[in-house]
Amino acid sequence: MSSKKTSLRLVAATGLMIGVLPQAFALGTLAGTTISNTASVDYEVGGVNQTDVNSLASTFLVDRRINVTVAEVGGVATIAVPGALAQVTTFTVSNTSNAILDYNLQVTQDISGATTAFGGTDSFDVTLPVTHTFVESGATAGYQPVEDTATFSDEHPVDGTRTVYVVVNIPASAVNNDIAGITLTAIAAQSTDGTGAYVATPGVLAANAAQTNTGSADDPAFIDTVFGDVAGDTDALRDGRHSDDDQYNVVTAAITVTKSSSVISDPFNGISVNAKAIPGAVVEYCLDINNTGAAAAGTIVLTDAIPTNTQFVANSLRTAVTGAGAACTSGTGMAEDDDDAGADETDPDGADYNATTAGAITVTTPSIAAVTRFKATFQVTVD
Repeated sequence: MSSKKTSLRLVAATGLMIGVLPQAFALGTLAGTTISNTASVDYEVGGVNQTDVNSLASTFLVDRRINVTVAEVGGVATIAVPGALAQVTTFTVSNTSNAILDYNLQVTQDISGATTAFGGTDSFDVTLPVTHTFVESGATAGYQPVEDTATFSDEHPVDGTRTVYVVVNIPASAVNNDIAGITLTAIAAQSTDGTGAYVATPGVLAANAAQTNTGSADDPAFIDTVFGDVAGDTDALRDGRHSDDDQYNVVTAAITVTKSSSVISDPFNGISVNAKAIPGAVVEYCLDINNTGAAAAGTIVLTDAIPTNTQFVANSLRTAVTGAGAACTSGTGMAEDDDDAGADETDPDGADYNATTAGAITVTTPSIAAVTRFKATFQVTVD
């Protein structure tokens, strides 16, 4: 009686089927990739190799994992002045998902009193124009109003990082040291078909993405959406979005003007500390411009009308006068003649008297630095 021997060998064959050659990505297999696995049995009967027996293919689709990172660029506040337009903060938005997506870009402002990204507390709101988020086109580095016109990240590629600008206006009512905190949030957006496959809609912002089939087992024929993002500055873990903070700091001049007077002489006491403001007396006015702000004030023009019942003393104008605090030391500084021309106008400051402009003087200086004073004096006689 003869004996027969049967030997078996099981071989599993796995393949990717996506219509193109498989490609490796840093963030995992692309969503929608078909992964197929077939088992094959090789065997012999009586030492004779038999036809292999193959299983049916086990196939499933790779689901979509959404992950996004928003990051402020620069690590410092944007400095602005009151009334400034088109002030820019810069962010990057990185699509670390395994699928192409749109990203809806939303800007929110901090609540008054909230701690801001780079220190301090929120004290005012910027003005957000109707359109205030712009995606870098790549044509020219830095925000370019003519070039950077996209308001959302359209068909954002896998592993791709794009620069996003937030452009706001600063209210004229803002004051020195005011702070406005803002947050940029990128929200994943997508269109899908009946199998969950992504449907590209170039130039159209898709609806915000949502997780699918969260309460059921995986359907191998459907591309589910799963949120895998970390919590941002103002959003939660795994919510299909990410956020980061930035801020605007107002740095400006803060100008105060103090005007004081002192009697220099009178017809009876002459030049004396005891001179009185009687008719015929000479009175000197001290004009003190004090910049207590954190930025220089430029193109300073101070006007002062000669008061009624007095007469301007010719050639009494002096600029860059010294003195303690808001006071002026008489006779110091630069002597200016009464017109706005001549050799005295070659110095940085200027002053002139215009009898036709209601008897007014004008004092100018190109700039007053932060935490600096500028003084001028002129004299009148009492009628």
